[in-house]
Amino acid sequence: MRLQLASCIVFTFFAIGTNLSISPSAKAANFKTNFTQDEDTSKGDIWLDSITQNQVTFDNFSLVNSAEILSNTPIIGVKPGNTSTPGPRNNNTGAGSTDKGDNATAPVPVSGLNNPTNSQITALLGNRNLNNLIDTEDDGASKINLFFDSDIQKDDTGLDNLFFWERGKNSDLGVQAIDSSGKLVGKFLKLSRFQQIDAGYSIDTTEISSSQDVGSWGVNLSQLGVDSLSGIQIIAKSQANKDSENYDGPDYKVVARKKVRVPEPGTILGLGMIAGISALLRRRVIKLQ
Repeated sequence: MRLQLASCIVFTFFAIGTNLSISPSAKAANFKTNFTQDEDTSKGDIWLDSITQNQVTFDNFSLVNSAEILSNTPIIGVKPGNTSTPGPRNNNTGAGSTDKGDNATAPVPVSGLNNPTNSQITALLGNRNLNNLIDTEDDGASKINLFFDSDIQKDDTGLDNLFFWERGKNSDLGVQAIDSSGKLVGKFLKLSRFQQIDAGYSIDTTEISSSQDVGSWGVNLSQLGVDSLSGIQIIAKSQANKDSENYDGPDYKVVARKKVRVPEPGTILGLGMIAGISALLRRRVIKLQ
């Protein structure tokens, strides 16, 4: 009877552990950005070290390694003496351009008064410096394909797959998955300014006159309606271009998370219970003998 009871307990806990291990994880609402900031604070380099979400910290990021500008409101009316910095000679036209902290390092010069190229966008987004980003003007609209250095796959970790930062916390951003050929897949997702989470730092870049707080969004592949993607299409809409919405010029940075399997708490708990009960069962069998 004791042996049968112990066996029943083992089976019960095994069933519980199994159920916990296969239950879908709840979508996390936010994440923590872990970074290293130099002495220039908002004007200098801010390096992304890792992200913490659901009490899991990871740094296995896939970065942008190719960009394709599909449309981008051009910079116009540049005159001798114009600058892209705040002041009386400022020319603030166009849509998406490359930008950086006033004193931050960057792999290429920012586009400033020239329309950005695919390679410039790739360079500014394809690194971990959170003070390298794409600046979109309020009256400009853009559509850009961004490809990551590896395919992004859905997994069972309960963690988000894409992580976005937006300077100012005052703009929206459109996102849709693309395959390796740049074809749209899945469904379009609008990231709302009102759903941003504070990222814990501020930046002062060349196109603004003071520092602004940075917000963040986390997105999983289920939200995009796909199991995998090679990249994303980023969309910024503008009423000036007669679109139905105005995204108010998102200024953004993005990285993706490479696939990693993290044991769920239910799995660990279930296996621990099984091991403990199994040990008790072995002791009772020996005693009976």
